[in-house]
Amino acid sequence: MANYACAQAWFDLGAQRVVLARELSLEEIRVIRQKTSPELEIETFGHGAMCVSYSGRCLLSNYMTGRDSNRGECAQPCRYRYALMEEKRPGEFFPVFEDEQGTYILNSRDMCMIDHLGDLMDAGVDCIKIEGRAKSAYYAAIVTGAYRHCIDDVFAGRQPDPVWQDETEHVSHRVYSTGFYYGQPGQYTQDSRYIRSWQIVAKVESCDETGLALCSLNNKFRQGDALEAVGPDLRPFPFTAEDLRDESGAPLPEPRTPQMRFTLRLPKPVPPCTLLRRAVDLSAK
Repeated sequence: MANYACAQAWFDLGAQRVVLARELSLEEIRVIRQKTSPELEIETFGHGAMCVSYSGRCLLSNYMTGRDSNRGECAQPCRYRYALMEEKRPGEFFPVFEDEQGTYILNSRDMCMIDHLGDLMDAGVDCIKIEGRAKSAYYAAIVTGAYRHCIDDVFAGRQPDPVWQDETEHVSHRVYSTGFYYGQPGQYTQDSRYIRSWQIVAKVESCDETGLALCSLNNKFRQGDALEAVGPDLRPFPFTAEDLRDESGAPLPEPRTPQMRFTLRLPKPVPPCTLLRRAVDLSAK
């Protein structure tokens, strides 16, 4: 949806909400809000991968891999590395270097609007769309939780807590931008690899009032490692892994077996489903 005439036509046909194209600017969204029925809800894309094509019109994935991007199966071929091949020299590939890592001639950055929620509200946006396709439960929980807290703060007239804005850096992502909201974002031709600087090491199954938590292992870590805890309605906090024990109560210097259960001493009680994570560079080299 890219103009007010189309949006109003859908409302007249019975639609309650329209999803606007991510190529629109804030000023264009404001015009659509002003020129459509106030009962019509407006949803815009606020966080996640941008596309080299106009919204909903990319056929590269389907053509190259058989995965239809318009059915939630995009293989993101715009993130692949490419080289040139001259028509009469098949099989001879000529790299086009943008940097020492290669060329990403179709690449774009990820969108992140968590620092600009007030502008979105002022433009008349009712709902923010967050990318969830092919994402982990951790990604969905962290990003939606961060936006929920910041939206509540902005709506109440409070300055958002920086800890929630920082949470968007704790998930796998590419370099962030604000998309087209403030004008043309420009082409991004540098490395398209994901930034992965945090890893989930365990999930809390239960925790008593003293902070003794029963956990299951996701990725190995050691006693003495610096970790962070984040969970439902829980402000993230750092702690040091201490007093690790197996289910028999024996000291456990390093949990190593996936899904094994063990106990861990936390600084304070946390709710079930709290995630424990550690800083580690897992970005592709």
